[in-house]
Amino acid sequence: MSKKIKNITVLMPAYNSSRYIGCAIKSILNQTFKEFELLIVDDGSTDNTEEVIDKFKDSRTNYIKIKHKGISGALNFGVKKASYEWIARIDADDLNVPERIETQINFLKKNPDYDIVSSWSVYFRGNKILFFLQQPVEHSRIYEFLNLHNPINHSSVIYKKRIIAKAKYNENCTLNEDFELFHRLKDKVKFYNIPEYLAYIRVHKDSKSKSQYSKNVYDFTFREAVQNLMNSKSKRELYYWTTIIARLNFFYGDRRESRKYLLNSSSTKNFIAYLSTFLPEKYFNKLIDAHPRFRLQSFFKDKKKYKLQLNELLNV
Repeated sequence: MSKKIKNITVLMPAYNSSRYIGCAIKSILNQTFKEFELLIVDDGSTDNTEEVIDKFKDSRTNYIKIKHKGISGALNFGVKKASYEWIARIDADDLNVPERIETQINFLKKNPDYDIVSSWSVYFRGNKILFFLQQPVEHSRIYEFLNLHNPINHSSVIYKKRIIAKAKYNENCTLNEDFELFHRLKDKVKFYNIPEYLAYIRVHKDSKSKSQYSKNVYDFTFREAVQNLMNSKSKRELYYWTTIIARLNFFYGDRRESRKYLLNSSSTKNFIAYLSTFLPEKYFNKLIDAHPRFRLQSFFKDKKKYKLQLNELLNV
């Protein structure tokens, strides 16, 4: 396996990203693993993104500007143009720690049967850490998690080019293109999340709206969940898919529709979710967007190390 991963492509799509892309590029060029090409696909930016990129004089950087296609189109173009079999992804407004790629390559050398590998992540706004996200680690848990949420971080994922080139990002998806792809691939690949914080994910006012995000996820998850509910062959399966449908409605669909499913559960967690559906829409949306569970889990974590690391990554 070590002979096969001598080089990788780091794929970074960009659209009007001049404000943040400098930090993202720096975090890649400073990787401890040096044998890569950084392929930046500029999706028809109209700001000074190209000027910022031009400031980085590094032979490993390959900049291509295309006609505006949207994120999925830009990614499909980039996957096709990638020079190497393994592709590491990062968005133009996120950051990777210096050991990110080396850590993943070392894992893949020891575990050659995995196809898609990501990691835990730290979410931040400005220079403030918001919360730490510890997603499921093992394939079986990731597989199950994909029925409801996306546990694969797109800015710390590394995957096999041939798999993604064949499946392709759905160009009708303007949001959640990664979730849709991984959800579609879940029966064909093996996932893993390295239990280390290898990526810092930026939350900013330019983020897409919750309503856009929710409809997109609901469209590609709900139909499958209903079909699985109808095909349930045991009380356990029936309960599981009823809960999934309830939560899909809770997070992405009609929270009032989720009530009838939540009421059929004796779970304390589901009962609390049921009560929260009666909040006024404004406060309900604020509750969901605040990620209270992740913030609570992060409350007692010693953030000093991560604050220092974030400041270093933001110092272009």
